[in-house]
Amino acid sequence: MGFVDRAERCVFDLDPESGAPHGWDFLGSVPVPLRNRVREAVAQTAPRCLDTGGAPLKCAFPLGQGGRGPFERLRHIRALDDFPGMLVSCDGGNAFNRRFHRTHVEAGAFSGCQPDGAPPEMSQLLDPEGWMGVFAVAPFVMLIDRERLDGKPTPRRWSDLADPLYRGEVVFGGWKPEGERRFRSVSEFFLLSMLRRFSVEGLGRILANVPTLVHSAQMPRLAGTGASVGGVYVAPWFLADLCPRRAMTEVVWPEDGALAYPLWLTVQADRRRALQPLIDLFYGNELAAYLAENLYPPLAPCGRDAIPRGGLTWLGWDYLRSRHAASDLKAARAAFLEFVPCA
Repeated sequence: MGFVDRAERCVFDLDPESGAPHGWDFLGSVPVPLRNRVREAVAQTAPRCLDTGGAPLKCAFPLGQGGRGPFERLRHIRALDDFPGMLVSCDGGNAFNRRFHRTHVEAGAFSGCQPDGAPPEMSQLLDPEGWMGVFAVAPFVMLIDRERLDGKPTPRRWSDLADPLYRGEVVFGGWKPEGERRFRSVSEFFLLSMLRRFSVEGLGRILANVPTLVHSAQMPRLAGTGASVGGVYVAPWFLADLCPRRAMTEVVWPEDGALAYPLWLTVQADRRRALQPLIDLFYGNELAAYLAENLYPPLAPCGRDAIPRGGLTWLGWDYLRSRHAASDLKAARAAFLEFVPCA
């Protein structure tokens, strides 16, 4: 049977923006810069699952072009049969509601299928329970606009962002429609990371230095130009490195560790054999090489030396699954509303 014939036996609804979350054998999403290439790899790999004797697969890989897609509905799922057989995400590991997690995840219905051999500097990203598997990380670093800082010292640690010296200079990710006053999206990952490290008071001192928020994709376009809105942008490494004005800007990997944002997967344990080719894709060296090339360091053994000096700092799976994370996030949001103009 040729590839085309086998592919026809798999159903690829690669952009189900308004679709329900249930009924998928595979549901995936990765950061936007990686999305097209990884979608293509999934489409090429899924037919190989037929070689294991399984039934044709129904696969979805939304582009995320607006509207409520299946990822926005995952947390409403109650029944195990309605949950995707394999989920690939970069959504902070918050894909299950508490009842589903207690009933199914904690009972062993899911596995991260994490292989051995992760680089030691990334071992902190591994889920101690084995429910989630991490295949890569998006490190958040600082993109410095030297022109905007105008002689002020370059911050080298996250704690530097709380210094009043940087009042009006610290910008992190957020988005609001043109003409609207309030931000519709805010990087809760950054808020929670700073609160966890420096307490509510420390987060407040950082937020006091924030003049506005900018979508992370806009940061490399603004830094070093006359339209720049800050001297310190908190951005994914890939995007920070895209900034072309190297004479006026600098990418800083913080001395106390870049903020680690994992790219992860989880698989229903009784579906593992049928989905093994897709599992191998995400943990394999071919995809790992592509991820490393695009500054999303992989956890495959070939990802050694992909992390610069300074390493990573990570909130931890146990913390994110705890009730403390929910209460901390509520406090972080309140601090944001108090300190940031037009929040």
